[in-house]
Amino acid sequence: MVDGLIKEIKAGGEIFFFDIFVCSADYRNFEVNLLPKESQTYPEEYWEKRTLSPGAFIIYLGIGRKLKNVEHHNLYFNESWEEHFDDVFKQKKWPEKPSYYVHVPSKTDPSVAPSGGETLMFLVPVAAGLFDNSEIRESFAEKIISHFESLIGQKIYPFIKVKRIYAHKDFINEYNSFKGSAFGLAHTLTQTAFFRPKNKSRKLKNLYYVGQYTNPGIGVPICLLSAQITRNLIKREYGR
Repeated sequence: MVDGLIKEIKAGGEIFFFDIFVCSADYRNFEVNLLPKESQTYPEEYWEKRTLSPGAFIIYLGIGRKLKNVEHHNLYFNESWEEHFDDVFKQKKWPEKPSYYVHVPSKTDPSVAPSGGETLMFLVPVAAGLFDNSEIRESFAEKIISHFESLIGQKIYPFIKVKRIYAHKDFINEYNSFKGSAFGLAHTLTQTAFFRPKNKSRKLKNLYYVGQYTNPGIGVPICLLSAQITRNLIKREYGR
């Protein structure tokens, strides 16, 4: 950094020089771990006080049988769904009675599974920052799959051909996601739209941000809007 500007970035052993830098990586990781303290708009203390969106416990399955009583999209809401929300945002523990979503794309696109089989994806909202190891993963996955078996009245476990679990440590290792959060900052009143971290750094004149942490918020369409906001800022300030 020279005169409040980023002059170069090093990646893959090479050094690149640009006039403008736009960060689409994890906002908190970039600021806290890649920028010196004096160049951070939002230091570590800021992030520790934020409310994070849920993490995502995801189970990918390929099974060797066709399932009845399921659709392409399936939502299960436990009668005590408020309890699940409390486990995620207040208690911050693995949910006892989770609600979840099940995606079965082979119901409408047979090409995504071998003949006579199905592909399934389970998504369970869980608290960010939970301890995540193989034992916990397998136990929680068994809980979800067994519950789904009871709902549809068919066995899944004996027919599993492919199984993969994706959770907190994967989001951290692959995306540097803060505490394994799947979506960044939650949409609380003080973390919505222009109350979110800014699209432009306050400390570095040519550094901008896009993505789920910044204005306007979470979700693919909303993240695309963040890119439009940043584009307009750059166009206004640089005329290009």
